[in-house]
Amino acid sequence: MKTFRRAAWVAAVLCIAMPGSARAAGFPPPPATLTVTGEAAVARAPDRAVVSFSVQTNDADSGAATAANAAIANALTARMLRLGLTAADVATSAYGLGYNPRPSRPDPASDQRYGFTVTRAIDVTVDAVDRAGAVVDAGVAAGATGVNDVRFVVRDPHAAQRAAQTAAVDDATAQARALAAAAGVRLVRILSITPGGEAAPPGLMRMEPMAMTAAAPTTIDPGNLTVSAQVTLRYAIAPLK
Repeated sequence: MKTFRRAAWVAAVLCIAMPGSARAAGFPPPPATLTVTGEAAVARAPDRAVVSFSVQTNDADSGAATAANAAIANALTARMLRLGLTAADVATSAYGLGYNPRPSRPDPASDQRYGFTVTRAIDVTVDAVDRAGAVVDAGVAAGATGVNDVRFVVRDPHAAQRAAQTAAVDDATAQARALAAAAGVRLVRILSITPGGEAAPPGLMRMEPMAMTAAAPTTIDPGNLTVSAQVTLRYAIAPLK
């Protein structure tokens, strides 16, 4: 009984210390809000091209297959140096050696390769995008067995992304002002800014698939690259005074 009475007394004290009017006046109600999402896109001319070559060699002897592959890779690098590029502009991005045993009865209609196959991917970077076609031709002349793609990129994608975000904020601000005027309220302050929806691939790139072509010089139009952004603004609003 004493424990029950003590608990009841404590509850009564709490009720006196927290009258209904005080509870009602505890926290102000949350402000009315307006949320808008701005969108924008900016175009940038690419200032770098990356040409991706493939080199594949095949032989019954693994040493011969790797030696042939290395010879083509060295020839490709030498031709790029003659174009004025540096060794740092030529990089092997993938390399593999596989073995496919010859079956006892191979299909004469199959183009399957047997023995050892060496595959290598070589990326060549050139900052003069109008020379991408010359890089393609030089690699093919060196013996590359494929041109995987040409990637046009912007060296500073973050600057383009920031420009798109700034334009998206401007768009959201214009929307908020128009909606507030139409609703007869005023914008008090920004409560939150949430970026999102940025479409800036690593390096901000556009890819052009390539096919092996004949002797005519290769020309490639890089076009423009586009980066888009979304920014959501949340405003506190109040009636017009």
